[in-house]
Amino acid sequence: MTAKYIVYFLSLFLLLSCSDDETITEITNPETSLIELDFTNPPIDLQGAQALYASDIAYDQYDKTKFDVFLPSTTTKTGLVVFIHGGGFTGGDKDFIYTDNYASEVVRLLNNNIAVATINYRLLEDGDTEGVLKSLNDSKRAIQYIRYISNELNINKEDIVLFGSSAGASTALWLATNDDLKDINNTTDAVLQESSRVKGIALNATQSSLDIEGRWIGNVFAEFGTTLEDMNQEFGEQKLYNFYGVNTESAYHTPEVEAYRKQVDMLSFISSDDPEIWVKNTGGHNNVPTTTSSFNHHPFHAREIKKFADANGVKNVTTYGNPILFSSVGDEDFVSFLIRKINE
Repeated sequence: MTAKYIVYFLSLFLLLSCSDDETITEITNPETSLIELDFTNPPIDLQGAQALYASDIAYDQYDKTKFDVFLPSTTTKTGLVVFIHGGGFTGGDKDFIYTDNYASEVVRLLNNNIAVATINYRLLEDGDTEGVLKSLNDSKRAIQYIRYISNELNINKEDIVLFGSSAGASTALWLATNDDLKDINNTTDAVLQESSRVKGIALNATQSSLDIEGRWIGNVFAEFGTTLEDMNQEFGEQKLYNFYGVNTESAYHTPEVEAYRKQVDMLSFISSDDPEIWVKNTGGHNNVPTTTSSFNHHPFHAREIKKFADANGVKNVTTYGNPILFSSVGDEDFVSFLIRKINE
């Protein structure tokens, strides 16, 4: 079934009652509708789940700033899970959720009357002058834009949770631990007046902080005696510089970059008013990191998140280690966690 209309879900039953051969064009008051959606066939087998699917919805002006969404077929407002893909901020795509890794989880959420969105964001490039904040702020705007069009998407803007893998997980952690990033005084862009806060986050193979020199060396790998030179040998110096929007060693060792690193140090942001965290880092091993993957996804990233969360009274469901060193997950996988948080 394909539907193209200016969306108001109070009339959704009209769409649901049509046959597969019918196309509905529903025109409501264009002055009160914020977006036009094209519903098309979903890229995964929904296994009988009743939902509409729209792709490549622009939330900003750039080629990458788009998202896809699955909307349960109901007139009742639903909660929403937003998936943020990984790829080291240099690769990856929102389509990753359509692979065997997560397709069944999408269906499970839809069957629990929960919408699912998956977002793209701008990636770092060689010689990048904006750094990782470019990617993080794109994801922030995606959440704000979704809230801005929440009526059109038929979602409850207060019931939003995040799930991310690797770089997407650290993005979710950045969003959840920051104070609300809304700009209520912005008179030129109403999207930025929306809240960036969420009800919960689920993190898979995450980083604990994006202050690599301060936190990875100072906390995560402190017991191993890891140095910045060790990581530069693995990642390459230029990649580290680009991460903070500079391109030379002299530009890196400046107060400006030190201040930049503080803006992406999620461990320092954790406070008692933050949402509950589900985190699992069980890939790799518990030993000295020697590869890009082991630096990025080491179990001790999750250990540090738990340590800081516990110290600040933030609830967390944590598993880390390979072999397992700690687990409080029990039977609650990340989908169960997200469903619980939306329903709380």
